[in-house]
Amino acid sequence: MSYYDLDDFLSESQRVPCKFNITVPLLGYLEGTPGADISEGSKVELPLWIAEFLAISAVSETSEVGFVDLLQPEALNKKVINAIKTDAVSLDAHSICQHFYSLVEKWAKLYNDKELSEVAQQMLRDRAHEINNYAQNLRGAHQESNFLYSLDEFEKVLYKTSHDSYKQLRKWMHNENK
Repeated sequence: MSYYDLDDFLSESQRVPCKFNITVPLLGYLEGTPGADISEGSKVELPLWIAEFLAISAVSETSEVGFVDLLQPEALNKKVINAIKTDAVSLDAHSICQHFYSLVEKWAKLYNDKELSEVAQQMLRDRAHEINNYAQNLRGAHQESNFLYSLDEFEKVLYKTSHDSYKQLRKWMHNENK
């Protein structure tokens, strides 16, 4: 995580479902019951940065059990993965998760999930072609496209960078011809 990257900070703040492996005194406010204990087996959503830390931190020196088990986020369930495999271009990545690729990257790294990585890479390849097509249109005719509204934050940066590059290229070519 980059300290100065706002998108990285926001992606680390995404909430993921977790299940507590132990009872923790006075942590009930996570479930909406301040002052109460959070009991073993309780399921709560925590920001990714703390959920990951609690999942890899052992309860004691003699135990390998973490404080929580991470549960698969809705954005990465089988239904979404099948939709990506079927037609990634028509998928509304933004409504699924604003920082979809970041979540996939962190989740796949945490669980060494090669299939998830491959699916996300193919999704990006499929969508990058469409992003590039929209980025080439410098007149803004596609600005109201539903596809552009479906981009996650990484894809938006990709679109903006491509669009700006095409504008600079045309400007350079126009000045060269004079």
